[in-house]
Amino acid sequence: KFVMKNEKDIRFFPIFLGATVGVILEIVATIVDEVITGHLFADGAFAAVNLVEPLMFFEIFLAYLVAVGGAALILRAQGAGDHEKMGEIFSQTLILCGLIGVLLTVIYVLFTPGLTRLVADDPAVYEDALAYFKVIRFYPLVDMFDTFLFCYVLYFGGYLQFYTAIVFRIGVNAVLSWQLGLRMGLTGIAIASIISLVVAVLIKSTFLLTKKHGLKFRWYFNIREALEMARLGISESMLNVFIVLMELGINTFTLKNYAEAGVAAVAVVVDIFEFVLYLSEGISEYETVAVNDSIGKDNRKSMDLALKVSKRAVVIEGLVLTGLILLLSGVIPEAFDIDSAETAGRATQMLMIFAPTAVFICLSRVTAIFYQYTQRIRRAIMMFAMFVVLMPVSLGMFFGSFALEGIVAGMAAGPAVSIMLMYGYVRLIRKEKLFDYTLLHLEG
Repeated sequence: KFVMKNEKDIRFFPIFLGATVGVILEIVATIVDEVITGHLFADGAFAAVNLVEPLMFFEIFLAYLVAVGGAALILRAQGAGDHEKMGEIFSQTLILCGLIGVLLTVIYVLFTPGLTRLVADDPAVYEDALAYFKVIRFYPLVDMFDTFLFCYVLYFGGYLQFYTAIVFRIGVNAVLSWQLGLRMGLTGIAIASIISLVVAVLIKSTFLLTKKHGLKFRWYFNIREALEMARLGISESMLNVFIVLMELGINTFTLKNYAEAGVAAVAVVVDIFEFVLYLSEGISEYETVAVNDSIGKDNRKSMDLALKVSKRAVVIEGLVLTGLILLLSGVIPEAFDIDSAETAGRATQMLMIFAPTAVFICLSRVTAIFYQYTQRIRRAIMMFAMFVVLMPVSLGMFFGSFALEGIVAGMAAGPAVSIMLMYGYVRLIRKEKLFDYTLLHLEG
């Protein structure tokens, strides 16, 4: 009845490939706005869309808080064979998605001008940023459900709905963004984004109407389970807050020191940083499923295999991504249609500087996810904070005070420095292995 049955081990490739391909398509769907904006309008409009993005990452933080924590509890109940509890958590997660989506949208509507000025306080970009945000502020009403359905439909084998939804989202967004963008400017591009997301959610929701998914909605809410959901989800949810802080820190520093042309160049690298971070979700999704399933089963051997597979996958994926970034470094700026040849050239050089850090981004994420589900929440949050925002921004500002390329050099060094600091802390101070789960006292 269920795709993930109570078997000995969780298979890597079905989850990894599904999540990786899904994330790639989701990223493509997300950056359609930026690509079409770059082709239809000047660099100022492109910069405005990038400056507004941090506001939306707060919504993604809340979506992950609910979806990741809810999925973790469903997986643990799955490992323990408790199908009734799975249904209760599933229902509670959907209810929370609706409540949080409405509340956040109300806040965005009430404080639209102030929030826009917070991220785009420059006459050259403010009006474009405001026009875009006035529509995109309604995104949480839909994206809360889309985030949870991404996990749920993938985990339970709704591959037809999963891929169909993402492909339709990309197609609808691309066509409507071009047509509405020509007629309505950035307002039309934002409208296209929301319409395409609604289409994707409706397609994924058809999986809930089938018997295959195995769970039925019921009116259920348990405050203790809601708090446990938040506790399990907080670390990975904070990842999105840290992305906001990274973008704010890097973009603000770049805008102040190198004007909007500098923002346009560095924004390309920031997007690739986030692309690598999101693409590593294929491994972390497997790790999430396998680790929580092992905890539900109370099985040490299953945990050992999960960690072995995850670490091996990190090295392979990191090296592949490094090679791809180097290979495509001259093409990526053109994809965003950077108007200035000088700006595009500098963006290419920055991508070549940045490329090797892909390995450390993947390793840092897998390490943080491990700590998230093995009762080391503070350590998980610190790992995310260090490699996403603290080290990249602080080092980026330091080296960026000498040259624009220094910003990217600092961003590239950040994840490597972070994993070394965590390794030193764990080995020298805590006297543990980097991936030590003995605190769980697993049997088997």
